[in-house]
Amino acid sequence: MEDRDLNLYKIFLTLYEEKSISKTANKLYVSQPAISYNLKELESQLGYSLFYRNSKGIEPTLEAKELYSYIATAFNIIKSGEKHINSLDNLNTGLIKIGVPSHIAVFYLSTFISEFRELYPGIRFEIVSKSTDDLVGLLETRKIDLIIDTLPINIENKSAKKIILSKLQNCFAYSKSKFKNCKIEKPDDLLKYPLILPSGRASMRVKLDEYMEQKSIILKPVVDSWTTEFMLEMVRRGVGVGYFLKNVIETQIDKDKFEVVTFDDSLPSSSVCALYLDDFKMPVLNRFVEFLVSKQDKEAGK
Repeated sequence: MEDRDLNLYKIFLTLYEEKSISKTANKLYVSQPAISYNLKELESQLGYSLFYRNSKGIEPTLEAKELYSYIATAFNIIKSGEKHINSLDNLNTGLIKIGVPSHIAVFYLSTFISEFRELYPGIRFEIVSKSTDDLVGLLETRKIDLIIDTLPINIENKSAKKIILSKLQNCFAYSKSKFKNCKIEKPDDLLKYPLILPSGRASMRVKLDEYMEQKSIILKPVVDSWTTEFMLEMVRRGVGVGYFLKNVIETQIDKDKFEVVTFDDSLPSSSVCALYLDDFKMPVLNRFVEFLVSKQDKEAGK
């Protein structure tokens, strides 16, 4: 394979993400004709078209979509390498990018970060909240350093390492004042009430649906949400019965206003897991992983 100018791929990445020649030119401080020329040069070298024009600007071809993940990963690895070299002199500074769904971030990750920053106040965090599948994609392209989520987390990368941090109980919860006559004693009682559930792609929801299907119950929520804060507010307003990690309810200031249902703890529990790629772990990430392992050991020793 021929060696190619990295600048051509930088232009390709920016075009792919901006979907506009003018925006790409402005972002890279290059003229529009130069962008068009370099795009044609890369397409000529590769032997296929990368974009086609439409009324909104440009759209990637199928070949461009296949190429993008490889090129994006390569550039993110270069950035990670630069971060690695820069952090060797001082392991007390740096940035850790963590992907986490909101129901974990609300009480679980926030505790970890606050405790960790007491030890290493120079280390910064960037938090990305998306679906489990989206977070895996970001991890594999090195756009984030770590995922903290509940199992299952499906990833095929052989360098992926998982740390099971703890096992947490799930529950249903509703407002005592808004649902005064609510009576939920067994799972099929849920069918009588409007439900507010995590989105169907969330790992927590997947396990709940599997649990209910075993009982020949299909839950049809009135609200699907990626955001725990939104679900809590809907429950407070009496919109319906929500499904949460029990710890989320227990950490609310107004927790006494919620009625919690666990069906004698028969609901599926959630194993909280930290997931990272071991083949390119930065010193600051390594320090945070060691911290998580120490917390895991304390949890196991209880």
